[in-house]
Amino acid sequence: MRSRIILATAAVLLLVSCGGSGSTTSTGSVGDDTTVAGTEPAATSTTSGATTTTSGEPSAEDPCALVTPEVVASAFEAASASGVPGVARNCSFTIVDGVAPSVEVFHYGSASQWDGVKSGYEDNRGGVTDVPGIGEEAYQPNDVGPYEIVVRSGDVIFAVAVQSGPGGPDVEAVILELAGAIAGR
Repeated sequence: MRSRIILATAAVLLLVSCGGSGSTTSTGSVGDDTTVAGTEPAATSTTSGATTTTSGEPSAEDPCALVTPEVVASAFEAASASGVPGVARNCSFTIVDGVAPSVEVFHYGSASQWDGVKSGYEDNRGGVTDVPGIGEEAYQPNDVGPYEIVVRSGDVIFAVAVQSGPGGPDVEAVILELAGAIAGR
């Protein structure tokens, strides 16, 4: 099942990979000054564990700029390690003593790509179920249900997913909590 999720996520990423980003990325110093998307119009952030500093809107090259470890920890009511950039436009946060061992935050591009991203999920992930009350629009892919949510908030499309662990209502609630925090509700 996990390999199906990874393959389906890769398929969606291929659909949105043609889109561009208006962000500027430059090499800078390592720090912990990440800003949650939607809290300020022009975020400036530096991701711990990497040497990339992003100015302006978060970009697909810096998905860790979408959320801080402190916001992740607050949503999970547990300790969170700094985000580690992955290869699939994702940032992986390890959770210590939480309801899940880790959470992935994906950055799929700008709002102008929403229809293409959603179409990819509908075609490749068994359809979608709309989730009201988070961002401008949000949905869960039907193949994994409440363990992933894709959100359009402002000019950003992102997803929050728990891909391992026992699951259950507590995990479902924390995914919604974290997605709402990133979107500014």
